[in-house]
Amino acid sequence: MVDCKQLFQEFNPGRFIVFFSLLLFGILLSLRLDGLLECSYWTIFLPLWLWKLLTICGCIVGIHSYIRQHEVVREMGTIADFQAMLLSTSLQLLLLSFEGCLCYKLTFGSAFLSWYIVFTPLFLLSVLSVVMCVWGWKKERPLELELLFSVNMIQFVLIVLRLEELVVWNWQFILVPLWIVLGICSIAMVYYIALTAVLLCTNDILPSLRTPRTAASCLYSLSNFSLILFLGLLVTKVDNPEQSSVSFTAVFLPYHLGIGALVFSAFYHKGGNPWWFGIRDEFCIFLLRRFPAIRVYGNISFICEPGESQIPTLEVPVHVESSESKNSLPKITFSNLELPD
Repeated sequence: MVDCKQLFQEFNPGRFIVFFSLLLFGILLSLRLDGLLECSYWTIFLPLWLWKLLTICGCIVGIHSYIRQHEVVREMGTIADFQAMLLSTSLQLLLLSFEGCLCYKLTFGSAFLSWYIVFTPLFLLSVLSVVMCVWGWKKERPLELELLFSVNMIQFVLIVLRLEELVVWNWQFILVPLWIVLGICSIAMVYYIALTAVLLCTNDILPSLRTPRTAASCLYSLSNFSLILFLGLLVTKVDNPEQSSVSFTAVFLPYHLGIGALVFSAFYHKGGNPWWFGIRDEFCIFLLRRFPAIRVYGNISFICEPGESQIPTLEVPVHVESSESKNSLPKITFSNLELPD
């Protein structure tokens, strides 16, 4: 069953932009490392620049909207969402600073720009992520990138020491903190899959939630194990560059698979901050208000029922959840739709 209405309602635009940018970046980087793409690292990092540009523009528009409607915001009780947007933008500005320093270092190989300076924004980002995690737990807000950066502070230190050649360990030992994080994620993923399987076998979960839970568990599991495989191949390639005949394009294939799964998970991960670009509403509702023609597609679900004739049934639900009830579409049901020869 393909339910377009559910995909609209569960879509997370911020998550989609982040992982789609990482997917494009991985593709360009693998081609650049194999010499199949001859361009500067500034071009390779272009998807990440666009991601940060959207973030900054969305924050500026959100701040403008907040200033104009401050009294309304106080009554709505969405000040925590606005504060979360500011903190998230600060985090991504630090990440942008690191990416800029890294591009400059890789392009010009400047001696005065040491790896300590390059990774300084990441160290500050890790400290800020810890603060955001504490704030998020108090406000009961979801944490993703903040939690990732806060637990990898030691990993950043080890990478700097290895790049500065203060330690000569192999990369498989340098990345031990990251191995530990991925291992914990694998254990949590097994628990999540088991919990989903138990819920699917009982009547404690609504039928409308079965598909999102199943899809999310499958996509998260695929991404986690794909990233572990990618990290193992990458470490083997970097530690033994002369003995390994595997190209970077082949090494990055699990990365593309894992990040691609996370891109699709954006359609089953409802969330997002309503203050980005000042929309002050859920993205689905905002999109349907601005573009009413999309309601035709958002109302459609395709169900193929088994039978003798194997004829699909097209069913349009009653309405799309929107505050503009006067523009909602009526229920239309087409059963036993005749297909042309």
